[in-house]
Amino acid sequence: MSKPIILVIDRSEFNREFVKEFLAEASVVATSSGKEGLQSLKQTIPHLILLELQLPDMDGINFLTHIQPVIKKYHIPVLVLVSRKLTRPQKIELISLGCYDFIMKPIDITELQLRVKHALEFKTYQEELERKVAEKTQELQKAYKALQKANQQLKKAHLEIINILGKVAELKDEGTGAHIIRTSKYVEIIARALGLPKEQCEILAYASPLHDIGKICIPEVILLKKGKLTDEEFEIMKLHTKMGAAILEGINIPLIKTAKEIALTHHEKWDGTGYPQGLKGTEIPLSGRIMAIADVFDALSQERAYKNAWPIEQIMNYFFENMGQHFDPQLVDIFAYHLDEFLEVRDKFKDTKTNHSELAEFLEKIKWFYQKKLCL
Repeated sequence: MSKPIILVIDRSEFNREFVKEFLAEASVVATSSGKEGLQSLKQTIPHLILLELQLPDMDGINFLTHIQPVIKKYHIPVLVLVSRKLTRPQKIELISLGCYDFIMKPIDITELQLRVKHALEFKTYQEELERKVAEKTQELQKAYKALQKANQQLKKAHLEIINILGKVAELKDEGTGAHIIRTSKYVEIIARALGLPKEQCEILAYASPLHDIGKICIPEVILLKKGKLTDEEFEIMKLHTKMGAAILEGINIPLIKTAKEIALTHHEKWDGTGYPQGLKGTEIPLSGRIMAIADVFDALSQERAYKNAWPIEQIMNYFFENMGQHFDPQLVDIFAYHLDEFLEVRDKFKDTKTNHSELAEFLEKIKWFYQKKLCL
């Protein structure tokens, strides 16, 4: 395996030589200014960048702003070298521009080697994960297009796509079967209260179980972790939104198109602080806004190994405190007005062993619904 290329941009010759000496297993390209760093990026794409904030010709913020497209395209982690403690706003701005981590000066040898090692491993993991998702997505799209050659084959393909729902039940997350039944019914309650057409309510309800389909790509060590996720683990967990959308990409039927929309946007927030796209207000599709309320209510109202179920008063306070921030205010009002229906669903579909048969019955209803729409 070839050596990883590390671009070091630091005005101090001592620091540049220090990095070269103690990262001997890498191919280190060292420059002393931002302009030299930009020129180096035009010639060679590094695996990692070590960047000093106080450069002689531009500060680190300007440099990161210039190289945003390159960082995103090649998933290049940037380790920022700092001489003093940064304020929280400074850290947030740097992270938003692509900073992966910080290293205090004077540089500690062990810290440098460990942070570089972890950053390179994370880059490799991201690239491998995206490659696998792209491969699987391409396979699914090719298979679907091939089945379009005959009308009967196309109908069978539609039914096979519905069977993707079964994958959700195979996730090893706790209470998955009952969770997708409950959230589906919560979504239907809100959609119906909004006065949406009956068929649209059904499509939203039957598409919602795929909201976390992308979690089949998340490592179990992260998915099943009982404690709080680290920042690095949370960044990986957030990828499930994009992965879910990628899995469902290119399937041009209403239910799956809605499922893709929900998978991608159910963690967006009304004030624009959500992920993965940072959408704001009505930029977020209605399906994603409805799913956000259903998903959060179910998460707060259920007991897990690492937490107790919240009392209903505490849950309602949380929603009212976050309306206009996390949640669409109109949908929070609808949710509150129909709280009795939510509680009926919560109490009826509990996380018990009997949910396997309930889940099978639920999936059969979805299959019947789509068979009817396809006139099979």
